[in-house]
Amino acid sequence: MSLSSFAKEVIRIPSITTWTRLEPRPREGSMQRSLQAQVRDPLWFLARQWQIGEFLGDDAGSPIQATMGVEQRSITTYRPGPDDANTTAIDSTLPVEAHVEREAVLLQMRGSVQYGQYFETLIRQGGIAGPDAVIAAFRQAFPIAAKPSVTTYSNNDCLRFRSIAAGRVTDGEALYQTLNAIAAGQTPAIPLPPEAGNPGMDKVLSDFAAFRKSLFTEPTQDTAWQSQRLQYDFALGSPVPEENLLLNAPDFPGGHLDWYSFDLQTAQANPVSSANPAQITPVSFNFLPNHVVFRGMPDARWWNFEDAVTDFGQLDADHVDLAKLLVMEFALVYGNDWFWVPVPTPIGTLERVTTLLVTDTFGVRTLIRPSEQTQVNPGETPWSMFKLSGNGRRSDFIAMAPTLGVVDDADALEEVLFLRDDLAAMAWAVEHQLQGDLDSPLDAYELYLQRIKADPPPPPPTAELGGPNLYYTLETSVPDNWIPMVPVKSPQDELFLRRGTMEIATSTGFVNLKAHALILEPQHPFFVADRILSRAGVTVDRYFRRTRSSDGSTFVWMARKSGPGRGPGWSGLRFDVVRDMAKAKTA
Repeated sequence: MSLSSFAKEVIRIPSITTWTRLEPRPREGSMQRSLQAQVRDPLWFLARQWQIGEFLGDDAGSPIQATMGVEQRSITTYRPGPDDANTTAIDSTLPVEAHVEREAVLLQMRGSVQYGQYFETLIRQGGIAGPDAVIAAFRQAFPIAAKPSVTTYSNNDCLRFRSIAAGRVTDGEALYQTLNAIAAGQTPAIPLPPEAGNPGMDKVLSDFAAFRKSLFTEPTQDTAWQSQRLQYDFALGSPVPEENLLLNAPDFPGGHLDWYSFDLQTAQANPVSSANPAQITPVSFNFLPNHVVFRGMPDARWWNFEDAVTDFGQLDADHVDLAKLLVMEFALVYGNDWFWVPVPTPIGTLERVTTLLVTDTFGVRTLIRPSEQTQVNPGETPWSMFKLSGNGRRSDFIAMAPTLGVVDDADALEEVLFLRDDLAAMAWAVEHQLQGDLDSPLDAYELYLQRIKADPPPPPPTAELGGPNLYYTLETSVPDNWIPMVPVKSPQDELFLRRGTMEIATSTGFVNLKAHALILEPQHPFFVADRILSRAGVTVDRYFRRTRSSDGSTFVWMARKSGPGRGPGWSGLRFDVVRDMAKAKTA
């Protein structure tokens, strides 16, 4: 019989399939005991606990109470720059970033028009006799010019706006500068017209000055910006008669400020620090210690199902990845052994833990000392987190500086890129963006293209019949927004880069290449330390920032921010160039 025939015979045989089902038959009216699935072998559980090491442990209790003593020390002084003589009392209502970054706000034509309109509205609403005549006098004394003094800041939109505003509104920014000079006892560049002495004009002028001053947070003394290093340098002070502690931030690039921006140092006492001593407040707290928890943490009980938030099997760590190995060991082995207690810390203080006494379930009290007081091997420092360091040591202070929370940053009004040009053996400050007449950024390269369109470079000379076909150029020109930085040495033999200038040949003569960005400080000589400008370069922005403090006050200020550049570049500058002459036209 074949296999297929045998299979057919087997299929014809009828069969009966049955299942055996276990059903509880309680002897009582309730099924509670039947549903418990009791196991009556305690030795099996004990053996399993012994096999997995649950009996391996120390005779120690869990912490149930923590008593902490804290020393809180207020911050009372602020020092812009590295000179201790500039130390002043800190304004506790102002965020530290605003205190450090703010600088004088210089607005162009758009700001002048807006504030001029506001000033004229005050005259009309202030009950001034003959308001039209007074307004006409101020428009004549502080006019909006029909043409810009420097065309670099103006494109076609700026020129159209200026043609509309010229002669129709007071220059509010120029008026505000005059009022500031008068308030400081100085002679203003533009004097007030005689109509400023009319009845009621004192109040109008004071209200206008107060309004313009309230719009921006501006410094009353030297700013913390160090142009030679393209960074901020400042310090916060917490002086007491015994020591003058400083939270020193010598290399703050601007933007986000945090505890790691500071080094803890000591300084000599000065009159300002002596007049503004820090308040030292001892505070004690009682806490219930809490277990440290984190996402994906292994469950403390053996018989619980764990989620798959963190897959530790996916971690790939080499034997040299000590930090990753330590984190894995903490998470997998010692995570349940760590506790934490909250430490309430007021903003604007230095704080350190003086005592920490922990009581466990057996009533044993343990005094925990700061890690900085732990004895380690000679030449080694103890390990700690979020602690300040300085003067070759690690401090036991934690800084809670009054820094920003949420802040709105505007687009950069100015952007300057400092870079090295190896082909020309020079450094350059490239003005990418400039603050235009409409108080908005303008592309400096587009302005350069606009200039050479109106005033192109001189054409090459035309070759004469029988004459030479080549001509010699001493040096080629560069775009108008490439400002040369010339190396110079200080009397201390330190190398600096000084802002220079160049003469660019045009069809109508020569254009003197000058800096226009306020970052390059065109009003006086500008130097940058050569060591600051690496091969990566440095980018510096000037922009507006806005934030709201905890009491609802709004702060707007002009700030700067430096960061890494875009690497080296080439300006196109070449020396001793031989070129072909233009061919003569033939009839």
